[in-house]
Amino acid sequence: MEKLGIFIIKNIKTISVILIIITLGSLYLSTKIVIRPSFLDLLPENDPYVEIYKKATENFKSVDSIIIGIEGKKENVINYINSISKKLKKMQHIDSVYYKQPIEFLEKNIFLLSEDSEQAFLKKLYTSTNLVEFFKALNTLFEVSGNSYKISPQEKYQLDYMLDSFERLLTEINRNGNVESSLKSMLFGEEYFLSKNGNFGIIIIRPTISSNEFEKVVNLVNSLENTVKEEAKKYNVKAGLTGTLVITRDEIITTKRDMTVTTIISLILIILIFMLGFRSLRYMILAVFPLILGIIWTIGFTQLSIGSLNVMTVMMAAILAGLGIDYSIHMFSLFIELRHKGFDTRDSITGVFEKNIRGIFVGAITTAIGMGIFAISSFPGFKEFGVVLSSGIIFTLLASIFGLTILLYKFGNKYKDPGKVFNIDFDVLKYKKIILTITAILFIIAIVKIPSVEFEKNMMNIEAKGLESLELNQKILNEFNFSPDNTIFISNNILEAKELYNKLKDLKVFSRIDSIIPFLPDINLQIKRMKVAREIKNYTIIENDFDLKQLKNEVTKLNFNLIKASMLLNLLGYKDLGDKLKNITTSGILQAILKKDKEFLKSVQSKIIKKIVVLKRVLNDKELITLEKLPEDIKTNYLSNKGMILTTAYSNGDIWNSDYQKEYFKELKSLNSKNVSGTALIFLKVVQISIEEGKKILFLTLLFILIVLILDMRNVKYAVLAMLPMVLSLIFLLGIMGWFGIKFNVVNIIALPLIIGIGVDDGIHLIHRYRKERNMKNALTSTGKAITMTTLTTAVAFGSFVLSKYRGFIGFGILLLLGVIFSYLITIFVITSILSFEKTRTK
Repeated sequence: MEKLGIFIIKNIKTISVILIIITLGSLYLSTKIVIRPSFLDLLPENDPYVEIYKKATENFKSVDSIIIGIEGKKENVINYINSISKKLKKMQHIDSVYYKQPIEFLEKNIFLLSEDSEQAFLKKLYTSTNLVEFFKALNTLFEVSGNSYKISPQEKYQLDYMLDSFERLLTEINRNGNVESSLKSMLFGEEYFLSKNGNFGIIIIRPTISSNEFEKVVNLVNSLENTVKEEAKKYNVKAGLTGTLVITRDEIITTKRDMTVTTIISLILIILIFMLGFRSLRYMILAVFPLILGIIWTIGFTQLSIGSLNVMTVMMAAILAGLGIDYSIHMFSLFIELRHKGFDTRDSITGVFEKNIRGIFVGAITTAIGMGIFAISSFPGFKEFGVVLSSGIIFTLLASIFGLTILLYKFGNKYKDPGKVFNIDFDVLKYKKIILTITAILFIIAIVKIPSVEFEKNMMNIEAKGLESLELNQKILNEFNFSPDNTIFISNNILEAKELYNKLKDLKVFSRIDSIIPFLPDINLQIKRMKVAREIKNYTIIENDFDLKQLKNEVTKLNFNLIKASMLLNLLGYKDLGDKLKNITTSGILQAILKKDKEFLKSVQSKIIKKIVVLKRVLNDKELITLEKLPEDIKTNYLSNKGMILTTAYSNGDIWNSDYQKEYFKELKSLNSKNVSGTALIFLKVVQISIEEGKKILFLTLLFILIVLILDMRNVKYAVLAMLPMVLSLIFLLGIMGWFGIKFNVVNIIALPLIIGIGVDDGIHLIHRYRKERNMKNALTSTGKAITMTTLTTAVAFGSFVLSKYRGFIGFGILLLLGVIFSYLITIFVITSILSFEKTRTK
């Protein structure tokens, strides 16, 4: 190594020119680097989920959704929806805006679209001429048999809404209110997408861009957000955005902000530590310069080899800032020590190469291995992380060895005594037995709790706190019983889509199936139902009088049917629906209707019959519904130009909760469908691979580092001793996680291999210095100061992540901070204590 130092000094001009050329080239490449925060980029391109998602984005105008959530008084919410929807349709990159049901289409084709089990009810309702016949129709709806109400999860939501509408209809009848609107709502559902109390509504926007078009995503979401919130002020409502693209935008903004803050803060703190340790502005500038060079070279290399940064590699600069400065500190520490002893600049540099560079080099290699092992992963997210961070370590090492050596030779002639800040000048060995005893006790305490360490069940807990998009996501799940994070399926034709739809209806995990199939009933069924529709339309309704006694019988019968239906629903496990019907019967609403006088009831009857006449008049009794005749605003939502069909399924639970995921994936697997994908599925696949690959990477990292240490030290005992701080720090770290309930997640689990790579550095430097001089006091005094400073700089680099908003980065930073501190303490106290026994025996 001494020869390398002499070589650099002799060839300063040539090496300087080479470094300048490399730096300028890297700077140019750095300007072209982009950030890809999508989890889609973390999976292999041939992954089925990735392939289907890309196929969907290529063949359909829209796959991902942006959802607007609106809160306020019902009338204000509806007025706002009508107003903002018109403006949204005119905006760029928006394919369609869904803010209400296709009520006109449903009114026209209700007989063609309704199931056979509903035909009898509809026929009686649409031919009612008085209040008695109207209640007879309602009785038909609620008459139950042994096979009734065996409903799918999707039908359950529709029935739940229908029962709410039915109760509102009875309430309006009792007060002779807006009976027409309530009847229409019961038949066709709410026109707008509103919660049950009407105070929360949603608008679904289908943009023409996917989550991979980052700049367009950010611009579109920002533009939408400004428009949505400005318009909300006019209608006294609160409005916000959620959905896959919005969360992607939030992640991009949060990630950029976090990386900027953490990098700046870590650099400031690193400079402060350096200044305190060496008391020289000149030396601080000299030390930071190669660090900056190393980061620039790394970004340039990343652009050349990969072309972009992902959600994992984007924290590269902050990590390298903490690790890269270590090499400068170790070089400066010994350089100043030798200058203090009277050596000139040239001899001090050669002394650094003779005594320190080998330890610095091996420490960098072990750190690079800890990160580079990720590069052999089949998981692109880990692979890119390994390539970028391991190359970054090597580049910062080379920048220090070559760049700092040149700077020290040119500008290191002015020497200043740094004092004793960060020196270890207390007698560690005096308390070695106590230290080893405490270590053994802590080891046992930690081991006890390691089995209780868990993986985070809810992946949303790694996102930034307080994000409006996440809060709205949860609110939509609570209010509408479906998660905005959808699952998409692609079918090649109508027959495949129909088979898929029928299977999806039977799955418990989906509350809504957005498919073209319900709009396209079987042609033979349509022909049969068309005859009924024609018969109903040609039927002349003449309002006539009713008999109060007959009305009483029908209302009493309805009460009885509701009780039977309630009991059956409870028996079948639909307690919430059963309780709704029970509440209607116990509320006394039906008895209250019977107490009204005949004139009052006639007025109600008149409203109902007039509404039925209007509904009957628009019935379709001539045209069968075919794919070609579907309205464009319905058809374009499902069809591609190549004839493929998109089906979107919305889960009825929190897909980010691992307990729910077990049932979700179990049912999804039962479909045996290869044409399934979705942003949520892609993210969950990333989590799954992270866990599987993480185990393999941990084992390989330990193995390769042990091999490197044995080759370097040529002594198994010293190699094992050098690894001991890292091993114990991992055990203590896992113990703390177990005791304090800290969980692993897809981001912070990356900390473990890094701790393995970084945790051996202190031991390597101390053991190298000790073996060189066989004097523990000298090793602690000189190398100990460098170890203390490098620990502090690394700690602040990783500790700065706690300032992040993205909670995944916070957890990542905390684990690395603890791991680095534990490795340092174990090196200074435990390793020295163990080595002291060898020294005693040597004497």
